[in-house]
Parts: sequence; C-alpha cells; structure tokens
Amino acid sequence: MRIILFVFYNIILFLIFPFFIILSTLLVLIKDKRSVGFLDKIFPFTFKRLHRSGKETGGIWIHAVSLGELRASVNFIKLLRNRVNKPIYVSVTTKTGFDFADSFYKNDKNIYVFYFPYDFHFSIGRILRIIKPSLFISIETEIWPNLFNILGKRNIPVIILNARISDSSYRNYLYFRFFFKYVFEKIDLALCISEQYRLKFLNLGIKKENIHKTGNMKFDLNIVDMAVDMDDKGQSLKRIFNKGKIIVAGSTHKGEEGLILNSVSELNKSRKDENIFLFIAPRHPERFGEVYSLIKNYAKDHDMNYCRLSSIYSSGYNTDNKPGTIVVLVDMLGELLAIYGICDVAFVGGSMVDAGGHNILEPLFFGKPVVFGKHVENFLEIAGEILEIKAGKIAKTPKDLYNALIEYLYDENAVKEANKRGLDLISQNRGSSLKNLNYIMNYIK
Repeated sequence: MRIILFVFYNIILFLIFPFFIILSTLLVLIKDKRSVGFLDKIFPFTFKRLHRSGKETGGIWIHAVSLGELRASVNFIKLLRNRVNKPIYVSVTTKTGFDFADSFYKNDKNIYVFYFPYDFHFSIGRILRIIKPSLFISIETEIWPNLFNILGKRNIPVIILNARISDSSYRNYLYFRFFFKYVFEKIDLALCISEQYRLKFLNLGIKKENIHKTGNMKFDLNIVDMAVDMDDKGQSLKRIFNKGKIIVAGSTHKGEEGLILNSVSELNKSRKDENIFLFIAPRHPERFGEVYSLIKNYAKDHDMNYCRLSSIYSSGYNTDNKPGTIVVLVDMLGELLAIYGICDVAFVGGSMVDAGGHNILEPLFFGKPVVFGKHVENFLEIAGEILEIKAGKIAKTPKDLYNALIEYLYDENAVKEANKRGLDLISQNRGSSLKNLNYIMNYIK
C-alpha cells in the first residue's frame, strides 16, 4: 500500500508540473514574491556555491523555512559548528530568509545557503547528489513526502527540531493519515517545544521513544550574534531620536500599519507637547513602497512628519526642526533588532490580522514591554507565559492597542515590572539548543 500511495502522489505531481511551470513563469514576469528562487527550487543545478569536488560527504542539511526559523536555529548551528567538523547546508524557502542567511553566514566557508527544492522526485534526487548529507534536520515542522521517503531509503536520519504543529495542519494530517503515516514513520527524532506537541506527534505515528520535549530554541536567541553593528546602529538612532518616546511596530502585515498609525495619531493629539517617534517595519520587503505611500498620505492628513530609515542613514535627520510625531519606515533588512533595543514599547505584527504572529520574545531580550494582537497561533505557549507573568499585553481591539501603548509609555512602574519579568522569563527557559544538540550527536557519524 505504501508504494501505491507514493506512486499516486508522484503521478499527481507529474500531472501538475506543466501547469506549475506556466504559473511560476507568469509570477516571474509580474515579479511576484512567490516566484523568487523558483528555478533553483525546481532545477537545483544553479547552486554554484554547492558544487563540490565530490570527495566531501557526510555534511548536515538544516532546513529553516524563513526568518523566524532561521533566527531560532542560530544558536544551535553555532553550538553544532563548535562540536562537529562537517559542512553545514542551510536551506530556506523565502527570499527574506535567503537574504538573511546568505548575509549572516557569508564569512563561514563551512556553511552553504541555498533554496529548498520543491518535492519533485528529480529535484530532491539532484540536491542529494550535490550535497551528499549524512543527516537532515528540519526546524519546526516541514513535512515533505518525497524528501522523507528518499532520505529513508538512503538511511539518512530525519530529525525535526523545535518541533511544533498548528491545529489546522494536525487535522489535515489526521484526515489523510492513510498516507501520511508512511511519511511520519520516516522521522527518526522529534524534539518538541512542549508536551502538547509531543502528544500530537505521537498520535501522528512517530514512535514514542523517538519523541522528546526539549523546550523552545527561540529563548536561546543571542542578540550579539544576530545583529551586526547593532549597538552602533542603535546608539546612532538614539542620538537622533533622543527627545521623545519611541514606539516600534515590527513585522507588520497589511492592515496593521493603519491601526498603529491611528493609535499614534490619538497619542499625538493628547500629547502635543511631546515628540513621539514611530518606527514601522513591514514583515515583507516587497511592501516597503506600499507602506511608505500609506505613511506619506496618513502623515499629511494628520499633521505628522515622515521619512525612510535608509534616508536617515544616508543623509542624516534633524528632529529639532520637526516637533511632534515622526513616522519612520524601516525599509532595510536586519535593522529591527537594533530598533527594539532603543524603543520604549514594541508592537509585534502578524497578530492583529490572521497571520499567526511573529516572534513576540524579541523585544523582551532588550528588556522592553511587548504588545501583540490575538492572532498568535504560532506562539500560543509563549504568549500565554508573557501574559501570565505580565511581561506584555494583548490587544484584541484598536482601543486595547491604544491603552497598552499609553500604559507602557507613561507608567514607569508598569514598564519596570514588565521588563524585569520578561528578562526573567527568557533566563528561565534558555538551554533547549544544547539539549537538542546532545540528542542529535547520537545521529552524527
């Protein structure tokens, strides 16, 4: 039955392949973000950095879908590099993730970054012939039938690290369990974020002895490693925006910029004698132009000033000549952490709209209070812990967002307590990267 199901799966992929090529070509022509790297994902022969002499084998393949998973893996990869003298291949799916990883690891000659191939049999086979891995590690949960099946046939262990699974994905895997049970049985080790996820993976068919709860690697984020020249950048901005309150809206999605602008506009009306600086950092770079137009039009209608972060770095900026509220579009990648470091309060996006949320821990690493919306499905456990110890606030409505900003901007005691509790939460939960490495060493030849 397993063979029949995989044959059927590949027949479906074969039938949709021509339409997939046509659609991808159209997306390239219109410069859609979903087309980025699609040739590399289908025909993995353009990886010039990966073409090796053929003599070096046994490397470790680590897959992280995008920026969030990459950041979660940074400390683990650092520990792994110190323990193992093997090439490490880091694959990503999104352009944002690729740009970050390619820049972050550019000086490490033993780490190679490439786009994760689509699950076509020939694409998977090609990339395995190029990199010749001895171990495959997926950060969080990416389940690909052909990949896992081929890895299993070649006796290459499959490990899920920082393992989690959404409710919707869990339901889908259960519904198609007749097929996916053959995929999940290929997983040699699942190191889970929480007991809840451990039980889910157990129910999906992974052997009990191969599933362990080791905690969340997102608590192991090393700020020094993550942001090059972060202190210099932060202090440079602090010198410019030193006469007022700083609010950051990080990783925002469409629909959230307007909400944060409305809240800051209300602040502007009630605090006319004070400068308020709002930094807006869209999650996706392709929205920079769209968001700048929104900021520009909104600022003109609401008596605000505005600029781009890139223009501040290139030409400077004098806030003395522009009292009141200044809205800054963060139109550069890799700057958000530095800005979290100088803010008074941070709102983390993808949470006021149904996008699952982004890393609500990041502001806490700097001792800053965090505000987020109700859509934090990707961070449910962390959100619950933050709210329980009062290290941050949830904003279910625009009014909640405004009230949270007011409290964290002007209630010194609330800020002091939130900051201390946030740092304590991080300190108490560190260490999962090392736990994971100790398990994984048993699979490294």
